[in-house]
Amino acid sequence: VGGVLVAVVVAVNVLSGGMRSITFVQAFQYWLKLTALALPVIFLVLAWRGAGAPGISAHDATSWALPLGGGREYPLYATYSLILATFLGTMGLPHVLVRFYTNPDGRAARRTTLVVLSLLGAFYLLPAIYGALGRLYAPDLIASGRTDEVVLSLPGRMIGGTLGDLLAALVTAGAFAAFLSTSSGLTVSVAGVIAQDILRGGVRSFQLATVAAVIVPLGLAAAARSLPVADVVGLAFAVAASSFCPLLVLGIWWWRLTSTGAMAGLLAGGGLASAAVVTTIVIGPHSGWAGALLAQPAAWTVPIAFVVMIVVSLATPGKVPADVTRTMVRLHAPEGLNVNRGDWRPRRS
Repeated sequence: VGGVLVAVVVAVNVLSGGMRSITFVQAFQYWLKLTALALPVIFLVLAWRGAGAPGISAHDATSWALPLGGGREYPLYATYSLILATFLGTMGLPHVLVRFYTNPDGRAARRTTLVVLSLLGAFYLLPAIYGALGRLYAPDLIASGRTDEVVLSLPGRMIGGTLGDLLAALVTAGAFAAFLSTSSGLTVSVAGVIAQDILRGGVRSFQLATVAAVIVPLGLAAAARSLPVADVVGLAFAVAASSFCPLLVLGIWWWRLTSTGAMAGLLAGGGLASAAVVTTIVIGPHSGWAGALLAQPAAWTVPIAFVVMIVVSLATPGKVPADVTRTMVRLHAPEGLNVNRGDWRPRRS
């Protein structure tokens, strides 16, 4: 019921407003979820200090040194594969990339990039604090694999009473805003691509594409109920890191990238990562090395995507776009240079 409700809300948001409304939705919900996570952290840290600041015993320190402890197989591989997925996957998230379409020029796009990186950096400081406090006050949830409940249960365990309930409600609202914002942005991105590249374009095509873009992930979400939410999010980052990230990095910095190499790398890296995701969601988590590689595929799918793009591009030099030099200059030259005429002389004010 919850999944269906979210799908309906997202569909209504996208169908009623399109790109412009989702831009405001994402901006508003970012500040909502940042406030909903940052404000409780202040009270939780004060409660931790007021409780005598329980320290970490020698046994706890040893267990904390184990990456992603709690019985996970091959924790060192899983840790670094997840780090690679989240670091490189952020630049390839469709609902992040689509924001550049709302910038009027290159200068605004560059400024937006710096601001977004700063905002993301501030946001990602909070999970580390919640994780550390969860190790101290909710070790039973971590040991039993119920890590999704840690953030929601900390206010009740550390503070309790009415204030603890209110803070837990605020955290819940922030989590709800987070996945609504992300789902809305992704739906706009996917629906726009389907409407323009597969259907005939226009409002009617966008509406049909929106329904399709909501129904498919709803089915996957129903099949993935046995997996922790954090694991599913990591899989999504792995797909982005294995597809759009190599394309963006090589497309911006390597002039010898060809259209054939780009497509081959997208199919190889993104296809393998998507296959690992579908296998993990539909069939369920596996054991042994096969399970670790499927549950955290970024460590091997990202290098494959880069290698395939480079090798195929070198093998197809005739597919290099004729205007690649002009494009590279436009990407890397200061905004004051007029590269559209071909003379690349500074514009006069």
